[in-house]
Parts: sequence; C-alpha cells; structure tokens
Amino acid sequence: MFILLSILIFGLIIAIHEFGHYIAAKAFGVGVPEFAIGMGPKLLKKQGKETLYSLRAIPIGGFCALDGDDNKVQGGKSLFTKPLWKRIVIFLAGSTMNIIAGFLLFLIVAGNMSTLPTTTFAGFNEDVPLEDRQGLLPGDRFYRIDGLRVYQVSNVLMFLDIHAGDTVDVIVIRDDRQVLLNDFPIQRELPRFGFQFDRIESPTFADRFGYALNDTRDFMRQFPLTIRMFASGQAGMQDISSVVGIVDVMNQAGATAENARVAAMRMVMLTAVISISVAVINLLPIPGLDGGRIFLMLITTGIEKVTRRKVNPQIESYINTAGLLLLFSFMIYMIFQDIVQIASR
Repeated sequence: MFILLSILIFGLIIAIHEFGHYIAAKAFGVGVPEFAIGMGPKLLKKQGKETLYSLRAIPIGGFCALDGDDNKVQGGKSLFTKPLWKRIVIFLAGSTMNIIAGFLLFLIVAGNMSTLPTTTFAGFNEDVPLEDRQGLLPGDRFYRIDGLRVYQVSNVLMFLDIHAGDTVDVIVIRDDRQVLLNDFPIQRELPRFGFQFDRIESPTFADRFGYALNDTRDFMRQFPLTIRMFASGQAGMQDISSVVGIVDVMNQAGATAENARVAAMRMVMLTAVISISVAVINLLPIPGLDGGRIFLMLITTGIEKVTRRKVNPQIESYINTAGLLLLFSFMIYMIFQDIVQIASR
C-alpha cells in the first residue's frame, strides 16, 4: 500500500511543480496547449477554451506545454515574445510552488508535535568529561558550526558528526550577541555528543510557524551541502537516490511506523522534503532544468545585447535537449543502482 501511495505522492509533487508554471504562464498571457498530470497514454481528458487537461496512465511526472517552448515564435501568446523577466518568473514558478507546498507540509508536522526541539543548549550529560566542556554554557543557542548556519537541532548533531573526533569552531548566541568557541572538541562516542537541548513545552502558532520555516530553510540548503560533501569526499554516489530509492524509503517509513498517525506524519514529512528537493534541483543551472533554461536565457540576452544580433533560438533548444538526454541517462543509472541495492538486502 505504501509503495503505491509513495508513487502517487511523487506524482503529486511533480503536478504541483507544473501547476506553478501553468498559473504563471496564464497570468502573463502565454498559451498553454496542454496541462497533463502523469505520463503515458491519456486516461481522461477535457478540452478547455485554450488548454487540453489530461490525466495520464503513469502516475509519475506531468508537464505544462507552453506556446513557443520549442523556441519557435508562434504569435502573441508565445513564451519567447514575452519580456525576459516574465519568462524567468514562469520558470521560477514551478520551484516556488514546491517550496510553498513543502513549507505547508512542515507546518502540518509542527502542528502535530506536542513540544518543539530548539537549538538552545540546556546542559551536559553527566558522563561528559570536564575537559570537553570548553566554553559552552546553558542558554547558549547554536548559531554556526564550521561556518554553516544552524536552523534545527538536527543540524547541530549532523555538523558535529562530520568533525567527530576532532575540533571545530562554533558560534553561539549568548545574551543576544555572537560568541566564538574556538577548537571545540567533539566526542562521537557520547550519545548526542553529551548535549541536552531545551524544548518549547507549549508551542504557539508562531512557534510552529517558525519551526516549519526553519525546516524549509534547512532542507533548501541540503542539496548544496551534499555537493560540498561530495567535493570533500564525505559523500559518494551511494548517498544519492533515484525515484525507486525514494519510493523505497517512503515505503519503509510507513511500513515500520508504530501506528497510522505516526505513519501519516512520516509520509507528510518525507513529502515535504522531496517537494523542496525537487524545487532546489530544478533551479540548478543545468540545461533541461528550469535553472538551466533561465541561465541560457540570460546568456542569450547578454550575447544579443553585445552583438546586437539575434541568437538562433534552435541553439538553445539543442542545448536543452542534450541536457535532458544526459539527465535521463543519469536517472536510469541511479534507478539501476537503487534496484541492485534493494535486491541485495
């Protein structure tokens, strides 16, 4: 059951993304010949005044076709007859919708938590040696670790784990000012590094809103952090998952839950994480992705202003097509890797 639900959720995330493109295109007068949820053969379809709305057989993906998206000018409703800023907004709209959806889902999770964890240090466990307590005081709020901003208590644990067995520079907020703790020692063998954290016992809506906002900000920067970890050798290809791997994680999260409520909250949390991940990945300046489309539009506009000559729109189309082919090839490789990992359990 959870496998099917996970597939439907993933399809819904993509549909939300494409709906963002759809409403922005409509708002700016760009024609939308078809808006589809799912891929493959049409199961249901309805012809609107301008747009064909369709529900397709494979519940993963979807698309929002735009007039002129093939870089051929086709009249006043063509995408490429619109000003540059409108085209950029249209391509940003998909990721914006995913971020909004992710935030609302995080807010649902926060709304179902009786208490909220904070990044405020409450004290050390009794088994922490005195020499490892350098400078950290109860009431200190973790702000940065190794230069990385701390949003949630999970950040504290993750960033410290990266430097376990070593020392790291930590910045805390103490009495409304930043205090630098140089060469703070990290002991991995201690549970939660020997730290205790304050919790908000009776959270208000504002507390829950702030918690959801911090979750959103945190997961928006997770992909760039992953790239940084790749560059430093702290992560590898085994740490990346395809659609198959994501569905497997969601299935296990739901199937191992103690009860239906816990399963539901786990699914909501994972859906929020995936929605924001889809948003961030789509904004990367890679041909074929929304970020790549925006990047190429900016480059093309710059070239045209310098040379005062129109760039052949087919060049951009060829570059985006090549990017998509490379992305699909990478996706197939990742799917194969995930299937092998799942089969070898």
